[in-house]
Amino acid sequence: MVGSLEHLGDEELGCWLAAAELARTSSRRQIIRVLFDRMGSLSSAWQASADELAASTQLKAEIIIAFLEKRRQVDPGKIRESVRLSGLDALSYADMAYPACLKHINDPPLVLFVKGQLQEEDFHHAVGVVGTRRPTAYGQRLAKDIASGLSENGVTVVSGLAFGVDSLAHWGALSGGSRTIAVVGSGADLCYPASNRRLYEAILADNRGAVVSEYFPGTRPEKWHFPERNRIIAGLSQAVVVVEAGEFSGALITARLAFEQNREVFAVPGRVDSPLSRGTNNLIQRNMAHLTNDHKDVLDVLQWVPVDTGKPGAAVVELYGREKEIFDMLGLEPIHFDSLCESSGMSAGEMSATVTMLELAGLIESHQGDWYSRKQAGRSKVPQP
Repeated sequence: MVGSLEHLGDEELGCWLAAAELARTSSRRQIIRVLFDRMGSLSSAWQASADELAASTQLKAEIIIAFLEKRRQVDPGKIRESVRLSGLDALSYADMAYPACLKHINDPPLVLFVKGQLQEEDFHHAVGVVGTRRPTAYGQRLAKDIASGLSENGVTVVSGLAFGVDSLAHWGALSGGSRTIAVVGSGADLCYPASNRRLYEAILADNRGAVVSEYFPGTRPEKWHFPERNRIIAGLSQAVVVVEAGEFSGALITARLAFEQNREVFAVPGRVDSPLSRGTNNLIQRNMAHLTNDHKDVLDVLQWVPVDTGKPGAAVVELYGREKEIFDMLGLEPIHFDSLCESSGMSAGEMSATVTMLELAGLIESHQGDWYSRKQAGRSKVPQP
């Protein structure tokens, strides 16, 4: 398990939880991160006097006074114990196991609450799949197929556990055999919507995934929570796929945030007269998203290639330059070394080094007489519950 109440000292973790309780807006969260950066720890900031805070942080006097007033209103020890009793994991911004990709967004959560287990490799290759809560039959099929295809190739699928495309994306990921992360707009201990209980439990069963939230255990969903949680979906993903979205769909918020965070954005095109395709078609028309028909488009743009790890499931690796060029030339039918050199214009020495690296990565295999072919990636499907 990564991210636990034991990763930080009790005092430091309690201060992060107290800060998260106090800092419910982006501007306040920014002040907490400044305190941490300038003081070296939040527990130091919690114990410092007004003069010490002023000398160390150079924050305005009114900000320091407001912080001092707020910190008197909470007891870090009580908050820490309350979270411990909830059974959720608490992963603070200062924790080494806090997802590094999330630290680089504009407004990272101070604390992530986790039900289930997060794994370090969850976010090495992660793609968000989002869309409308009321997809057409076309959108339903594409959402599940794209998520399943990504999952079969070792990609973690991130979505929001909502009705419609989100739910289908999670189910598709589970059927594909890789893990899936649900980012929710309530406490991670609550299943919302309640009708998704079977999906919620399936994600948590057998280490198939995790449910995460920036909201404290027991927090009920609020309308304004969902646009906020979208920045986390985008931040945990290296790319976001929008399957179907109307002109004012919340999925477009996720796409915009991903675009602003320099993530790749993909959109499934739809009929021009369909209201549920206006948002996705607009993304493509405005060059904010790659047009995508299936999961292979996503893998190709990201330059992720399936690799056989010899273990259950699958994984992907990035290929660039000459290695990508030679891998693209190869198929399941073997090609001779000399033909590869002739087609690519590479010298025998450069080709030898290239195919050796591809073999070591588990992407290709050699055959007697200097013939080479792709190696099929191992796949392990998990039946849908």
